[in-house]
Amino acid sequence: MIELSSEDFYRARPLFELLMANQMFCAGVLAGQYAGRVFVDDLNNPTSGFVTKDSMWWFLAGNAHNPAFVQALNAALFNRTISGEKGWGGMLVCHPADWDSQMPAIFAPHIPIATKRLHYTCQRLAVDWRAQVPDGIEIRFIDQALLDEGIDTDGTVADVLKLRQNAPEPDHKAVGFAAIRDHKIVAYSVIDCIVNKGGDIGLYTDHQYRRRNLAYLTSAAVIEYALAHEVEVVHWDCEAFNIGSIRTAEKLGLQRGESHTMYRLILNPVIHEVNRAWAYFDAGEHDQAAVVCQQNIDAGNKPVHAHFYYILARCHMEAARPAEAIRNLELSVQAGWNSSEEMQADFSALAHHPSWLALVEQVHKATQPAQS
Repeated sequence: MIELSSEDFYRARPLFELLMANQMFCAGVLAGQYAGRVFVDDLNNPTSGFVTKDSMWWFLAGNAHNPAFVQALNAALFNRTISGEKGWGGMLVCHPADWDSQMPAIFAPHIPIATKRLHYTCQRLAVDWRAQVPDGIEIRFIDQALLDEGIDTDGTVADVLKLRQNAPEPDHKAVGFAAIRDHKIVAYSVIDCIVNKGGDIGLYTDHQYRRRNLAYLTSAAVIEYALAHEVEVVHWDCEAFNIGSIRTAEKLGLQRGESHTMYRLILNPVIHEVNRAWAYFDAGEHDQAAVVCQQNIDAGNKPVHAHFYYILARCHMEAARPAEAIRNLELSVQAGWNSSEEMQADFSALAHHPSWLALVEQVHKATQPAQS
């Protein structure tokens, strides 16, 4: 693997043309708009390439049948050349599909975590979202006025404000809309990656305010605004099992394109396996999730991570085996499970079980600050 200087990024661009059309982070790095790194197999005649942004967004393109490049990439991932000393790992999208067969070698000794994703685009929006805003909710543009009014902004919303700050054309950097109730942001949709008149949308709704149409309203607002301010296409990418996101995209009238696979690698081997189990569970593949958990429990590595027991308990609930669910939930608590709120939401059907209140109280006590 040869790392290119920014002046030489153009050498890799032909390899990534199809990825750049839909993956704005990839396009932004290769266009010199976002900081990132580019690696190729040959300086003068590159046939395989790798792009990274923020050390955790990864893109592969070109010839997948390149053993030397595959081996070098595997080494670079695990010796932290790519992620840095504090990086956790990353998420990888590749083209063409030939790269799929190389993932076991690239991620070895970890087993790849693969998630099918759907891609939508929007070039014209024809919805009347303003007439659908519920009482008590404001849909507001994310700008300095929110701060001036004392509305807390953090995380992604703060990032949008930072991107817009002092930018000569802030609408070309990032835009967003937030749903506000009682002087608090409860949902937002942002387009915080805009490259070559294409924007990538991201959204969030506080769990207490889900199923109230807020993702649809904030998304409609930001897409409408972006398309009226020189963005020509908005990209929407979501997991194939995310029914809420899919329904919102379809309600907005977005056009569905080709599906693709995203791969995740967590450098910590235990956390990688936890995430692999969750990925199966979230995709509805409960038997596979249970197998991963049981394999890690039986491996003899101590202590066993609490999530393995917790996911196993959820798998048993899905299979209508409440006694086994309780047994594994008790083991997860003993192993250090620390969210009584999540546990009560996930296992509400067990609320009348004789052990339930004691379990909730045990988790609650374990998370309280020690008394001085």
